[in-house]
Amino acid sequence: MNHSGMTSSEWLEVIEAMEEVAPYYDRVNQLITLGMAERWRAEVATQADEEDVVLEVGSGPGTFARHLRARRVYCLEPSGSLIRMSRDGLPDEPYELIRGVGERVPLASGSVDKVFCSFSFRDFRDRDAGASEMLRVLREGGELFIADVAKPPPSPMAKLLEMHVRHIVPVMARVAVHQSARKRLSKDPYRKFAETYDAFGFTSFYERLLRSKGFDDVSTKPLRLGGATLTRGKKPWKSTS
Repeated sequence: MNHSGMTSSEWLEVIEAMEEVAPYYDRVNQLITLGMAERWRAEVATQADEEDVVLEVGSGPGTFARHLRARRVYCLEPSGSLIRMSRDGLPDEPYELIRGVGERVPLASGSVDKVFCSFSFRDFRDRDAGASEMLRVLREGGELFIADVAKPPPSPMAKLLEMHVRHIVPVMARVAVHQSARKRLSKDPYRKFAETYDAFGFTSFYERLLRSKGFDDVSTKPLRLGGATLTRGKKPWKSTS
Protein backbone atom coordinates (compact mmCIF):
# COMPACT_ATOMS: atom_id res chain seq x y z
CA MET A 1 0.00 0.00 0.00
CA ASN A 2 1.05 3.62 -0.52
CA HIS A 3 -0.26 7.16 -0.06
CA SER A 4 -2.65 6.75 -3.02
CA GLY A 5 -4.33 3.61 -1.72
CA MET A 6 -3.83 -0.15 -1.68
CA THR A 7 -4.38 -3.29 -3.68
CA SER A 8 -7.62 -5.27 -3.38
CA SER A 9 -5.94 -7.95 -1.25
CA GLU A 10 -4.36 -5.36 1.06
CA TRP A 11 -7.73 -3.64 1.42
CA LEU A 12 -9.49 -6.91 2.31
CA GLU A 13 -6.85 -7.58 4.97
CA VAL A 14 -7.52 -4.16 6.51
CA ILE A 15 -11.29 -4.81 6.57
CA GLU A 16 -10.72 -8.20 8.20
CA ALA A 17 -8.50 -6.59 10.84
CA MET A 18 -11.17 -3.99 11.61
CA GLU A 19 -13.82 -6.68 11.95
CA GLU A 20 -11.51 -8.56 14.32
CA VAL A 21 -11.18 -5.66 16.74
CA ALA A 22 -14.73 -4.35 16.32
CA PRO A 23 -16.06 -5.63 19.68
CA TYR A 24 -13.27 -3.74 21.46
CA TYR A 25 -13.02 -0.80 19.06
CA ASP A 26 -14.05 2.02 21.39
CA ARG A 27 -12.11 0.72 24.39
CA VAL A 28 -8.92 0.19 22.41
CA ASN A 29 -9.09 3.57 20.65
CA GLN A 30 -9.56 5.42 23.92
CA LEU A 31 -6.52 3.69 25.37
CA ILE A 32 -4.15 4.06 22.42
CA THR A 33 -5.04 7.76 22.00
CA LEU A 34 -4.61 8.39 25.74
CA GLY A 35 -8.29 9.20 26.12
CA MET A 36 -8.49 11.65 23.21
CA ALA A 37 -10.39 9.64 20.57
CA GLU A 38 -13.89 10.55 21.74
CA ARG A 39 -12.91 14.18 22.26
CA TRP A 40 -11.58 14.37 18.71
CA ARG A 41 -14.76 12.83 17.31
CA ALA A 42 -16.94 15.21 19.29
CA GLU A 43 -14.84 18.16 18.10
CA VAL A 44 -15.16 17.13 14.45
CA ALA A 45 -18.91 16.46 14.77
CA THR A 46 -19.54 20.12 15.64
CA GLN A 47 -18.95 20.90 11.94
CA ALA A 48 -22.42 19.46 11.19
CA ASP A 49 -25.54 21.59 11.65
CA GLU A 50 -28.94 20.32 12.74
CA GLU A 51 -30.45 20.95 9.31
CA ASP A 52 -27.66 19.25 7.36
CA VAL A 53 -27.88 16.05 5.37
CA VAL A 54 -24.64 14.27 6.25
CA LEU A 55 -22.66 11.35 4.81
CA GLU A 56 -20.07 9.53 6.88
CA VAL A 57 -17.79 7.35 4.76
CA GLY A 58 -16.33 4.39 6.65
CA SER A 59 -18.70 4.57 9.59
CA GLY A 60 -17.49 1.37 11.28
CA PRO A 61 -19.58 0.45 14.33
CA GLY A 62 -21.16 3.92 14.46
CA THR A 63 -18.78 5.47 16.97
CA PHE A 64 -18.49 8.84 15.22
CA ALA A 65 -22.06 8.89 13.91
CA ARG A 66 -23.39 8.94 17.47
CA HIS A 67 -21.88 12.40 17.90
CA LEU A 68 -23.60 13.91 14.85
CA ARG A 69 -26.62 16.17 15.21
CA ALA A 70 -28.11 16.49 11.74
CA ARG A 71 -31.41 16.16 9.87
CA ARG A 72 -30.23 13.02 8.07
CA VAL A 73 -27.09 10.91 8.50
CA TYR A 74 -26.06 8.34 5.89
CA CYS A 75 -23.54 5.84 7.31
CA LEU A 76 -21.58 4.18 4.51
CA GLU A 77 -19.57 1.10 5.53
CA PRO A 78 -18.13 -1.79 3.47
CA SER A 79 -18.19 -4.40 6.26
CA GLY A 80 -21.44 -6.28 6.81
CA SER A 81 -20.54 -7.19 10.40
CA LEU A 82 -19.79 -3.54 11.25
CA ILE A 83 -23.09 -2.48 9.68
CA ARG A 84 -24.85 -4.97 11.97
CA MET A 85 -23.04 -3.53 14.98
CA SER A 86 -24.13 -0.04 13.93
CA ARG A 87 -27.72 -1.22 13.63
CA ASP A 88 -27.61 -2.40 17.24
CA GLY A 89 -26.12 0.83 18.51
CA LEU A 90 -27.84 3.57 16.49
CA PRO A 91 -31.54 4.53 16.43
CA ASP A 92 -33.48 4.37 13.17
CA GLU A 93 -33.66 8.17 12.95
CA PRO A 94 -31.89 10.18 11.68
CA TYR A 95 -29.54 7.38 10.57
CA GLU A 96 -29.61 5.30 7.40
CA LEU A 97 -27.05 2.51 7.19
CA ILE A 98 -25.69 1.71 3.72
CA ARG A 99 -23.23 -0.98 2.76
CA GLY A 100 -20.76 0.32 0.21
CA VAL A 101 -17.39 1.94 -0.41
CA GLY A 102 -16.23 5.52 -0.74
CA GLU A 103 -15.09 5.00 -4.32
CA ARG A 104 -18.71 4.26 -5.40
CA VAL A 105 -21.12 6.13 -3.16
CA PRO A 106 -24.73 4.99 -3.79
CA LEU A 107 -26.20 8.48 -3.44
CA ALA A 108 -27.29 11.05 -6.01
CA SER A 109 -24.99 13.86 -7.07
CA GLY A 110 -25.38 16.99 -4.96
CA SER A 111 -27.46 15.19 -2.33
CA VAL A 112 -25.56 15.93 0.91
CA ASP A 113 -24.39 19.04 2.75
CA LYS A 114 -21.39 17.57 4.58
CA VAL A 115 -19.17 14.50 4.14
CA PHE A 116 -17.06 13.15 7.00
CA CYS A 117 -14.22 10.63 6.97
CA SER A 118 -13.52 10.03 10.64
CA PHE A 119 -10.23 8.10 10.82
CA SER A 120 -11.22 6.19 7.68
CA PHE A 121 -9.66 7.96 4.67
CA ARG A 122 -6.36 6.11 5.12
CA ASP A 123 -8.34 2.86 4.66
CA PHE A 124 -9.71 3.75 1.21
CA ARG A 125 -8.61 1.36 -1.50
CA ASP A 126 -8.35 4.26 -3.99
CA ARG A 127 -8.17 7.68 -2.34
CA ASP A 128 -8.09 9.49 -5.67
CA ALA A 129 -11.42 7.94 -6.74
CA GLY A 130 -12.82 8.42 -3.26
CA ALA A 131 -12.10 12.15 -3.28
CA SER A 132 -13.87 12.48 -6.64
CA GLU A 133 -16.92 10.63 -5.36
CA MET A 134 -17.18 12.72 -2.22
CA LEU A 135 -17.04 15.87 -4.33
CA ARG A 136 -19.79 14.47 -6.57
CA VAL A 137 -22.30 13.79 -3.79
CA LEU A 138 -21.78 17.19 -2.15
CA ARG A 139 -24.10 20.04 -3.01
CA GLU A 140 -22.52 23.31 -4.17
CA GLY A 141 -20.99 24.97 -1.13
CA GLY A 142 -20.96 21.67 0.76
CA GLU A 143 -17.90 20.61 2.74
CA LEU A 144 -15.71 17.54 3.19
CA PHE A 145 -13.97 16.85 6.51
CA ILE A 146 -11.16 14.30 6.84
CA ALA A 147 -10.01 13.57 10.40
CA ASP A 148 -7.07 11.29 11.05
CA VAL A 149 -4.08 10.66 13.25
CA ALA A 150 -1.49 13.37 12.80
CA LYS A 151 1.47 12.53 10.57
CA PRO A 152 3.93 15.42 10.61
CA PRO A 153 6.89 15.63 8.19
CA PRO A 154 10.15 14.02 9.38
CA SER A 155 11.03 15.41 12.81
CA PRO A 156 11.59 14.23 16.38
CA MET A 157 7.81 14.43 16.96
CA ALA A 158 7.15 12.36 13.84
CA LYS A 159 9.59 9.72 15.10
CA LEU A 160 7.81 9.56 18.45
CA LEU A 161 4.43 9.11 16.77
CA GLU A 162 5.82 6.38 14.54
CA MET A 163 7.28 4.55 17.55
CA HIS A 164 3.95 4.84 19.35
CA VAL A 165 2.03 3.37 16.40
CA ARG A 166 4.53 0.60 15.65
CA HIS A 167 5.48 -0.57 19.14
CA ILE A 168 3.14 0.84 21.81
CA VAL A 169 -0.25 0.54 20.11
CA PRO A 170 -0.16 -3.26 19.62
CA VAL A 171 0.73 -3.79 23.30
CA MET A 172 -1.92 -1.36 24.54
CA ALA A 173 -4.53 -2.92 22.26
CA ARG A 174 -3.95 -6.35 23.77
CA VAL A 175 -4.19 -4.92 27.29
CA ALA A 176 -7.50 -3.25 26.45
CA VAL A 177 -9.34 -6.39 25.34
CA HIS A 178 -10.79 -9.03 27.61
CA GLN A 179 -8.40 -11.81 28.59
CA SER A 180 -10.52 -14.42 26.82
CA ALA A 181 -10.04 -12.56 23.52
CA ARG A 182 -6.27 -12.24 23.64
CA LYS A 183 -5.63 -15.65 22.15
CA ARG A 184 -8.03 -14.88 19.31
CA LEU A 185 -6.15 -11.63 18.70
CA SER A 186 -2.77 -13.39 18.58
CA LYS A 187 -2.38 -12.35 14.93
CA ASP A 188 -2.31 -8.73 16.14
CA PRO A 189 -4.82 -7.03 13.81
CA TYR A 190 -3.42 -3.67 14.91
CA ARG A 191 -0.34 -4.34 12.80
CA LYS A 192 -2.60 -3.27 9.91
CA PHE A 193 -3.09 0.06 11.63
CA ALA A 194 0.68 0.51 11.63
CA GLU A 195 0.85 -0.38 7.95
CA THR A 196 -1.90 2.05 6.93
CA TYR A 197 -0.27 4.76 9.04
CA ASP A 198 3.06 4.16 7.30
CA ALA A 199 1.37 4.40 3.90
CA PHE A 200 -0.70 7.47 4.78
CA GLY A 201 0.76 10.57 3.19
CA PHE A 202 1.55 13.85 4.86
CA THR A 203 -1.18 16.47 5.18
CA SER A 204 0.20 18.40 2.21
CA PHE A 205 -0.38 15.42 -0.11
CA TYR A 206 -4.06 15.18 0.75
CA GLU A 207 -4.53 18.91 0.51
CA ARG A 208 -3.10 18.77 -3.02
CA LEU A 209 -5.33 15.79 -3.83
CA LEU A 210 -8.49 17.65 -2.80
CA ARG A 211 -7.49 20.73 -4.77
CA SER A 212 -6.76 18.61 -7.85
CA LYS A 213 -10.28 17.17 -7.66
CA GLY A 214 -11.88 20.60 -7.57
CA PHE A 215 -12.26 21.41 -3.87
CA ASP A 216 -11.84 25.03 -2.81
CA ASP A 217 -10.74 26.58 0.50
CA VAL A 218 -8.68 23.50 1.41
CA SER A 219 -6.98 23.74 4.80
CA THR A 220 -5.86 21.62 7.74
CA LYS A 221 -5.91 22.33 11.45
CA PRO A 222 -4.76 20.28 14.45
CA LEU A 223 -7.38 18.78 16.73
CA ARG A 224 -7.11 19.01 20.48
CA LEU A 225 -3.54 18.46 21.75
CA GLY A 226 -2.31 17.98 18.18
CA GLY A 227 -2.45 14.18 18.01
CA ALA A 228 -4.90 14.29 15.10
CA THR A 229 -5.70 16.68 12.27
CA LEU A 230 -8.80 17.85 10.41
CA THR A 231 -8.51 18.58 6.69
CA ARG A 232 -11.44 20.33 5.03
CA GLY A 233 -12.43 21.32 1.52
CA LYS A 234 -15.47 23.01 -0.03
CA LYS A 235 -17.30 22.22 -3.25
CA PRO A 236 -17.34 25.48 -5.22
CA TRP A 237 -20.46 27.25 -6.37
CA LYS A 238 -21.05 27.21 -10.09
CA SER A 239 -20.44 30.50 -11.79
CA THR A 240 -23.60 32.26 -12.94
CA SER A 241 -21.79 34.63 -15.25
